[in-house]
Amino acid sequence: MIWRSRSSACVGSHDGFTLIEVLVALTIVAFAFVGLLGLHNKNISLIARDQDLTRATLLARQYITEMELIEQFPDVGQSRAAFENAPGFFWERNVEDTELPSVRRVQVRVIWDEHNPNACEIVYYIRDRREPDAIN
Repeated sequence: MIWRSRSSACVGSHDGFTLIEVLVALTIVAFAFVGLLGLHNKNISLIARDQDLTRATLLARQYITEMELIEQFPDVGQSRAAFENAPGFFWERNVEDTELPSVRRVQVRVIWDEHNPNACEIVYYIRDRREPDAIN
């Protein structure tokens, strides 16, 4: 068995990374983290938007249900108001006649962002339940 000294074994071989290699690797990792943080922020904003859209949809359905129960057959025209239980959200309603005299078209929009006012819009047809159905 031949024994060599430690100094002769290290000649011409690299045991680790140089400082330049470490700095280049850290720079690449830093750029990757900046990109990932940007994606994370975008993901959080999309989740918040989806939550607002879900809430607006539920508020629109709640409003239509209340309209059916309280007004039963709304008058033709436009109206607008804020939701009492949802600050920052308000509704716009447009009621139109249809070809059928006992049916009206109701368009409800829930708005929470003035830049995107048509984000949540529901069109609903409501029948006049105040009249008894004609039996043939």
